Amino acid sequence: MMIAGFVPALFGLAVTVIVASMLKKKGTMVSAEEAVNEQEVDTSKYPPLKTAIVAPLVAVILLMINPIGSILNIDLLASFKVDAMFILPIAGVIGMLAMGKANKILDYSASGLNKMTATVLILLGAGGIAGLISNSDLSTQVVSIIEASGISGTFLAPIAGILMAAATASTSTGVILATGSFGEAILNMGTAPIAAAAMVHTGATVIDSLPQGNYFHVTAGSMNMSIKQRMGLVPYEAIVGGTMTLVATLLYGFFL
Repeated sequence: MMIAGFVPALFGLAVTVIVASMLKKKGTMVSAEEAVNEQEVDTSKYPPLKTAIVAPLVAVILLMINPIGSILNIDLLASFKVDAMFILPIAGVIGMLAMGKANKILDYSASGLNKMTATVLILLGAGGIAGLISNSDLSTQVVSIIEASGISGTFLAPIAGILMAAATASTSTGVILATGSFGEAILNMGTAPIAAAAMVHTGATVIDSLPQGNYFHVTAGSMNMSIKQRMGLVPYEAIVGGTMTLVATLLYGFFL
């Protein structure tokens, strides 16, 4: 699957560079006053890399145990099934202990929860939308429209990815929802599984950054952008995602 997405990704990268080059002089420019960091950050209290990396390293290792066991057919590792909801806090506590911040566990945990509240609410909303779609007849209606229009059934895969990612404002959730709701119909159209996966995945990148998703707000916040300014980027993101979708559809739906 990763190899199948490599060629579309190259085209997406090229288009990203082209679009970014065209837009670099447009929009609201960052002033010199905004660029200057008026408050010097005191880094003397920052932990060294060897202790700061403990938490993410522990999380990655714990999350990789099950996939590695499945790939290598090691039953002991494959049987290790712990949800990320438990692994991430455990890794965080271990990281704080490694950094010598055991007395700050409650303070840091409360700070993290406060920062994640808005994101959690957004994810709950996206999950609610996903639940409504998966329990509706939307997939049947979309398949009927495609059959009635007379266009190739190959287009069902990218269309499913586009629609589901737009509804949930999430690439990953959109792909999961598209495969769950449209998977059987896509394969019944005669599309190979790898080809279908590549087209659904690229389709889910077209309009996946919308206000009902957390990625939209994270990227806006990181650049101090208003909602209006962030919405202005959606068409350009769609150009990049649309390019990858077009390449994947032509490559795996018609040429290969």
